[in-house]
Amino acid sequence: MPQSAGLLVTATIVTLMLSLGLGLKDYPFVLLRDRPGFLWRVLLGTCLLVPLAGLALVLLPLQALFSRPAWVAMALMLACPSAPLILFRVRSSGGTAELAARLQIAAALLATVSIPLLAIVFKASAGQSGWPVSGWEVSPIAVAVQVLKVQVLPVIAGVLLAQWRPLLAQRCSAVLGKLATLLLALVMIALLGLSARQLLPFLQQNLAGLAAMAGLSVLSLAIGYGLAGRDPLERRTVALVSGMRNTGLAAELAFTYAPPEVLPDLIPAILSYVLITVIMSTVFLRWQKRDLVRAG
Repeated sequence: MPQSAGLLVTATIVTLMLSLGLGLKDYPFVLLRDRPGFLWRVLLGTCLLVPLAGLALVLLPLQALFSRPAWVAMALMLACPSAPLILFRVRSSGGTAELAARLQIAAALLATVSIPLLAIVFKASAGQSGWPVSGWEVSPIAVAVQVLKVQVLPVIAGVLLAQWRPLLAQRCSAVLGKLATLLLALVMIALLGLSARQLLPFLQQNLAGLAAMAGLSVLSLAIGYGLAGRDPLERRTVALVSGMRNTGLAAELAFTYAPPEVLPDLIPAILSYVLITVIMSTVFLRWQKRDLVRAG
């Protein structure tokens, strides 16, 4: 089952990223051309500042309070930007979906560099604090190639097809978007099936980890909100881009690199982080909606 679940996760990420590339309008890297300062500020915040701040403020100081699966799951989620769920959340919350799509693609490109670097940093940090992450044979080059295959190449293929055959790309984007939604639901069902027996015990035994996940989610949202600038819609969008991490990619890395004996406890930890992120982002959106009403 883990191998088939891993293949399902990979297919889902590829479909989502291909659909994202197909759906972009006009020049895909317009932010790099027109607003390079804004783009790099948001990207560095999402891909580097969020995971490094989480490591420095939560994971290392409070490490003794967490189980290893909880610590590793938080590290994986922090390291993986460009969440496929961003566009769904942005569209439903009144944010700017086109901006979210451009930032998501840019984050996927930068992830080929940031994730391998963060893998080294997180593994070294755990080892130096007397808690080695044993059995994780993580090669930075292999991680970069994996991120390239499942995220970057599908996006580039979608963007090129959209420039070459825009009408065909538009039709394919709608179909693949629906397929990706279905696959994402299947991934969550598969992960729940894999961790059904461990999920409730994990929640009961990792209250400190759950609290830390909530804190990290708030920290990620706050970093994006602070980096966005003054435009309220951009603040909402960038906060979601920064706050929602890539569950599929985190699961992909877990299935690929985690020792088999670790997976049963690691998957419920990743699912817990996802659930908490959804809850905290919902609270954030309600808070910001009230804030916008008062400001208006």
